Amino acid sequence: MEYNLLEKTEVWVTGLTLQAVNLTELAAAAAQALSLETSEVMVVDVRQDLVTFDVLRKTVRAEDVAGKKAQLLQAIAAVPGVELTPKTAVHSDGVLGVIALEPGEAAEVLERTRQMTESILAAVARRAIVFASGFEVSRGLIEDTNSPFIKTELEAHGFRVALGPVLEDDLRDVAFNLRDAVNQGYGLVITTGGVGAESKDATVEGLLQVAPEAATPWLVMYEKGQGRHVKEGVRIAVGRVGPTTLVALPGPNDEVRTALPVILKHFENRGPDPRLLAEDIAQALRQRLAEKMRQGKIHPDHRHNPEGKP
Repeated sequence: MEYNLLEKTEVWVTGLTLQAVNLTELAAAAAQALSLETSEVMVVDVRQDLVTFDVLRKTVRAEDVAGKKAQLLQAIAAVPGVELTPKTAVHSDGVLGVIALEPGEAAEVLERTRQMTESILAAVARRAIVFASGFEVSRGLIEDTNSPFIKTELEAHGFRVALGPVLEDDLRDVAFNLRDAVNQGYGLVITTGGVGAESKDATVEGLLQVAPEAATPWLVMYEKGQGRHVKEGVRIAVGRVGPTTLVALPGPNDEVRTALPVILKHFENRGPDPRLLAEDIAQALRQRLAEKMRQGKIHPDHRHNPEGKP
């Protein structure tokens, strides 16, 4: 598990004596003891009986630092010119204070942290927020039938669901609201609409700004530049940031109804794999689009792409 250092990155070792010590070697020894890269630890202060190390990371693995006082002191004592004394001690004002714990205490703290983390993740996983998108929805030109449906279905499966503001047809607005949802600790973020091939469609691109490695399989492809199509086609997106899964769905209500059972199935096992979820949603939607074409409900002015490739 990861500890966020919350800007408290300094560790002090007091009560030791130094004589012509190579500070690069000293920092390297401390890094090795804490399972960090040599470049991730530096000495930032040296006094008569004190050395201050700075960890150049935002997070550390709990298992790498908790209860590692003895290993740290042994490592730096092996550096020429460093001598420990009976008064040598390790201190930190932040999370890194766990270095000074005794091994038994460290194991107990790690277990409590693990249990607390699991409890928090379980709670986060069942918090969801839903965003509709588009000018026509925000101005009340059309009814948002998707958000109430998704909210009802998710709540029936044990989620606590909030409805977010309608996303504007604007990349920055989409990215801001999705990033805010992640920061607020929602485990599932669903958007509907704005995934098409027109210039106003920005949901997938906004999601990619928040989750750059998101999976974005194609549903249908268009001749780029034909009519209002300025993009290659329609695609969905599924990404993950920490414990949060973000899903961008199309706007038509029947397609939302097709996709949601797939999402719920994946969430039966906490922490769905974004690429597997994306492909399963895309496959269900491709089949739905093929049915609509056969029924003449949509005009076949695109080429269906069952492989999800351009």
